[in-house]
Amino acid sequence: MAQDDLPFAGVKVLDLSQGVAGPYCAMHLARHGADVIKVEPPGSGCWSRQLGRSTGDQTAHSVVVNRAKRSLAVNLKSDAGVAIVQRLARDCDIFIQNYRVGKIDKFALDYESVKKSNPDVIYLTISGFGQRGPRHDQPATDSVMQAYTGMMSINRGATGIPQRIDLLAIDFSTGLYAFQAASAALYKKATKGRGAYIATSLLECSLALQEAAMMESYLQGGGAEPIGMPVGTFKTKDGYMSVNARRDPHFRRLAKLIGKDAWLEDPRYADARSRVKHGNELIAELRPIFETKTSAEWEVLLSGIDILKAKVNTYDDLFADPQVQAVDAVRWVENDTLGRVPMGSICGQRPPATGDPLTHSPHLGEHTREILGELGYGAGDIEKLTASGIVGCYGA
Repeated sequence: MAQDDLPFAGVKVLDLSQGVAGPYCAMHLARHGADVIKVEPPGSGCWSRQLGRSTGDQTAHSVVVNRAKRSLAVNLKSDAGVAIVQRLARDCDIFIQNYRVGKIDKFALDYESVKKSNPDVIYLTISGFGQRGPRHDQPATDSVMQAYTGMMSINRGATGIPQRIDLLAIDFSTGLYAFQAASAALYKKATKGRGAYIATSLLECSLALQEAAMMESYLQGGGAEPIGMPVGTFKTKDGYMSVNARRDPHFRRLAKLIGKDAWLEDPRYADARSRVKHGNELIAELRPIFETKTSAEWEVLLSGIDILKAKVNTYDDLFADPQVQAVDAVRWVENDTLGRVPMGSICGQRPPATGDPLTHSPHLGEHTREILGELGYGAGDIEKLTASGIVGCYGA
């Protein structure tokens, strides 16, 4: 698909967000063809550039969330820097920011200020806890929200201690919800000629993500029961298997496979409800059985009776997996900082590929000169702005 054939070609996005949620939303807009200008502070850049192990000015997270964007390094602590961003705000279709509530007002880049010069703007603001309430001005991160919104309470290890999912699930899901909202607002703007003000938060998006779990907990008095039994992760001779044999036909086939025909007459396991009630007993009987064979052996046996199952893979396992390779779920791309890296194929987007501008993640200030030139700044003006620290240019 050619660049100008992408659905959001011609759309201008000004991305003042940092971290993961806002930048991830803007990345999806960029990968669909929008011209996304990523505004970052000179020197440190977006804090995704310090999230995890870094090489140069990139990390795995910064490469993922900033693909296909143009980076403008500008100091918003200076009047001249603010003026540059205000000029860009007057001409953008979508404005994205995730400042703490009220903090962006001092730059006259809040919704009401931007709307005065850009009445049809789609203004998207992402906060931690929302725009009002006793915590509205408190900072929040994915780990804070995993605890605050109950996600950790339903993710407990063998010790029973609530645990954080070692993935920025709330940040990334918030970015997806925000992308959906911004895309819908673009359609409304195209068909009805009106912009939009969209305010969301990690809190709200986290609860939307957990909607079914939240509802189950409420309906069951705070302790949602398992979705069925036997369902769980079982240690094998050489690893782990995830197995789901909760439906009656599956349970019967599993019982016969492992020589437990007596279970078919056992009232404890007679139906789905009984198996949930006696789930701990059932799982305890199954665990030593699964430890007698390797994951590969169980894969063959369980496939033969059409049981839902999967070996618990590492990412290295996945890279070599023939099914992953068959559908090109992972593409290998040469990154000019990190080297050869795996990237996921995202539905509806052009597959990532080496050399494709939609796959490139900009360095801090890589496009500063280009963007300022488009605003009418001459080479001499840009040099003065750079020398004074108002802007930063990659390689300068």
